[in-house]
Amino acid sequence: MNRLDLPRAPTGPSVRYAAVLSAILLLLLTGVVLVLSATSATGVDSPDRPLQYFTRHLWSVGIATAVLLITLGIDYRHWRRFALGLAAASVTLLVLVLAVGTRSGGARRWLELGQFSLQPSEIAKLALVVALASFLDARKSQIHRPDRILRPTMLMLTVVCSLVLLQPDLGTTLILVGIGAGMLFVAGLPGRDLTKIVLMVGVAAPLLAYAAPYRRERLTGFLDPIAERADSGYQTFQSLVGLAQGGVRGTGLGAGQAKWGWVPNAPTDFIFVIVGEEMGLIGALGLLTLLGVVGIGGLRTSQKAPDLFGSLLAAGIAIWFVLQTLVNVGGVVGLLPVTGVPLPFLSFGGSSLVVTSAAAGLLLNVTRRSG
Repeated sequence: MNRLDLPRAPTGPSVRYAAVLSAILLLLLTGVVLVLSATSATGVDSPDRPLQYFTRHLWSVGIATAVLLITLGIDYRHWRRFALGLAAASVTLLVLVLAVGTRSGGARRWLELGQFSLQPSEIAKLALVVALASFLDARKSQIHRPDRILRPTMLMLTVVCSLVLLQPDLGTTLILVGIGAGMLFVAGLPGRDLTKIVLMVGVAAPLLAYAAPYRRERLTGFLDPIAERADSGYQTFQSLVGLAQGGVRGTGLGAGQAKWGWVPNAPTDFIFVIVGEEMGLIGALGLLTLLGVVGIGGLRTSQKAPDLFGSLLAAGIAIWFVLQTLVNVGGVVGLLPVTGVPLPFLSFGGSSLVVTSAAAGLLLNVTRRSG
């Protein structure tokens, strides 16, 4: 039984559908403008191809929009038949990337496919949502039996999260765990079993953070970015400087300084710095509002879905978007350690953009059929 209990508002499915769709399209359009601004500095180093990164992003947005329309047009109930195959393909890709993936920045997260690159951990998020929704829907009458629900779910999460963690990618691992726990809550898992999951994550996360030297450095930089501004706290310190320079109204699109090498990975993990510096506090709050519309609209759809499978799909996707936004923005503003996850719909990166848009189309499909 659905356990989400948000404040009820007189918002019908058509209004909610229009609001979520409009927010997603506005985010995609804003992302195009932000990536153009964020990658303009790289064009100086490549005078023969000054817009190469922006052109790639345009292609990604075009593909993402097409994928969104495709998943929007497929009845979400058909995804049950894809659940097992999608989960198997996701695990296969996660194994493959560890064997032959491209190493960059100390991590092996990408598979090179000619002119394109694929990030299997992004596909794993969608695969987990679909597979877990199908599994919990099939065993909804046994939700109070840990041997039938909790143990198989934990096995599924352990396999996927272990493969992602080996890349290594702790940020995505924690998001996957959050998606799984949130979907179990919506499905009606007893509180004592949810408490076990929370305690396990609470113990494991700090241990994993201290297990690798580079994660310990990130924690040091997070705890005192000013003292560590020349070393492990450089990214956090410079991102805070960029946000402070933007003030309330921002410096204007294209007029920011953070992208000129002051903030590494500005077009990807730190795109929110470009938002805060060039669009100011007003622009940053506006984009967070659009992301909030998508997340809250998804949770509201979970309440109104015609069946448990649709409810779990909507909840899983909404939790995914909300968690990823919180982790990304939290790292940029210094409230969380830097993890390297992209900002949904806005960051440069084809795999994230296409998979996120596919999930958004699926969410919209459930919304359209909810009453």
